[in-house]
Amino acid sequence: MRALIVDDEKHVRSAVRKLIDWRELGFREVIEAEDGAEAVRLIEERRPQLVVTDIMMPLASGIELMAWMEKHAADCKKIVISGFNDFEFVRHTVKYGGIDYLLKPIDRKQLLDAVSKAAASWQETERGKRQLQAKSMEVNELKPMYRDKLLSRLLAETSYGRAPAPGEHYLREFSALADIRTCQVAAFDLKSLPEHHLRKYAPNPDLLFFSLLNICNDFLHPSGQGTAFRNWNSPYEIVLLIWDEPDRTAAWLRKIADGIGQTLQVQAEFGVSQPRPFPAGLHQAYVQALGALNRRNLLESSSPIHEYQPDAPSVGTLRFGKFEEKIRLAVRSGHAGQIRQSVGEWGETVSAMERITMEQLKWWWDEYTVARAGWIEDFFQECREAPRMPAENGPFVLPLDERGRFSLPVLQERLIGQLIELAQIMASLQAPGGSPMREIARYLELHYMKEITLQDISSKFHLNREYISRRFKQEFGETIGDFTSRVRMDKAKTLLASPHLKIAQIALMVGYQDEKYFSRVFKKVEQMSPNDYRKKLAEAERNGG
Repeated sequence: MRALIVDDEKHVRSAVRKLIDWRELGFREVIEAEDGAEAVRLIEERRPQLVVTDIMMPLASGIELMAWMEKHAADCKKIVISGFNDFEFVRHTVKYGGIDYLLKPIDRKQLLDAVSKAAASWQETERGKRQLQAKSMEVNELKPMYRDKLLSRLLAETSYGRAPAPGEHYLREFSALADIRTCQVAAFDLKSLPEHHLRKYAPNPDLLFFSLLNICNDFLHPSGQGTAFRNWNSPYEIVLLIWDEPDRTAAWLRKIADGIGQTLQVQAEFGVSQPRPFPAGLHQAYVQALGALNRRNLLESSSPIHEYQPDAPSVGTLRFGKFEEKIRLAVRSGHAGQIRQSVGEWGETVSAMERITMEQLKWWWDEYTVARAGWIEDFFQECREAPRMPAENGPFVLPLDERGRFSLPVLQERLIGQLIELAQIMASLQAPGGSPMREIARYLELHYMKEITLQDISSKFHLNREYISRRFKQEFGETIGDFTSRVRMDKAKTLLASPHLKIAQIALMVGYQDEKYFSRVFKKVEQMSPNDYRKKLAEAERNGG
């Protein structure tokens, strides 16, 4: 803080300066003026926090100085020192916010009390100003969030077929929307940005939203025909609401895409709806925009704008599940080469497709995620300690190459990396002395209807045939042949419960081409023929058993 002493008598100014320890009270500088006019100049130049002034001075009195300060330096605290015990002087001191009125000769304790009170008052005022400033900043920060949440709420409300009435909250906040008749929605998914770009903003994703929204609204707001907002119903979306100018929508979106590209060096793509009535058709417009964005052909990159097409092709029929078993076995083998080979076979099939969409990619990734969870659960049952598996990597992010285009090799490498990591964790947690015999047993249980030789198993699991035979019997107490026969007979008993299936059909269904051979094996295991077993089941059913 800084203090200014104003008096036309130098010895009085010196006495005020020396009577108290100004630094101890928080004042780092004490300056002087010999009249009101000089005081005005110093107040304007040095901005003191406290003025200690005489009443009677040449050029400008203390009362005139305080009156001027009330208009031009209202926050500055005032203490009056006077040789006159005059009520009018005291009244003016109070009128202009003086802290105290002290009589000459100056009493040290009274001066100390007055200056201490002035310092405390100024600090309290500053504290209040800082709190008010902080609240103001907080409000300014929350205003965009509040705005975006209102618009997101409006987007959700119309999904229930409810059109908000005029005068509702969103119209009070956005009066420009009151006269809208038609609207279009454009959707932008941040998950379509390059992965390294998302990692860059991972500590502060709000900064990425702030940058993107600023670019969008710099183009939309001056026109008065649109606004962009963060969709709080979906954590990675920006929605652009454009009204009453459908012919200009594409031009605005191209400018916005160029602005994003120049500012952030990324390619932005938008799904755009057809014009719909506002507000009743807002949700339908949003659904159309998302559909256009998610069903765009990622193998084509001709335009950043993808308009909704009612007859757009739906998601393809290829399923990740077709390759699941082979990939799972590769993971359990622990060999990186096998993992690469199995994922590569899936990639070869995908690369032959003429159309790949974000919708299809998400579908594949969801299938993979469910399958991976199942593998982990199966392994957990075999493991002696709870495995610490790698955390999920969040939502599916579009795999892009260095040019910002969809890249199947990038997706394959992402998948291979996760699978190798999973295989390494499984290998590190494998019980001492463990073997892949459980995996072989699982494989036999899943493929019991096929003719599987010991050589087939040896080739698939990369193990010596003699080792498999010996180790399998040690772990399960029966040979692979006996194990397979038992599994087949268990399946056959289930099928025999259906009177509509012939014995020959059941034999084929459980892996036997010859009905008579099947019957011999069944009788050997169950001590009765398939027909006798079926009669036994029927009799038990009649007796309520």
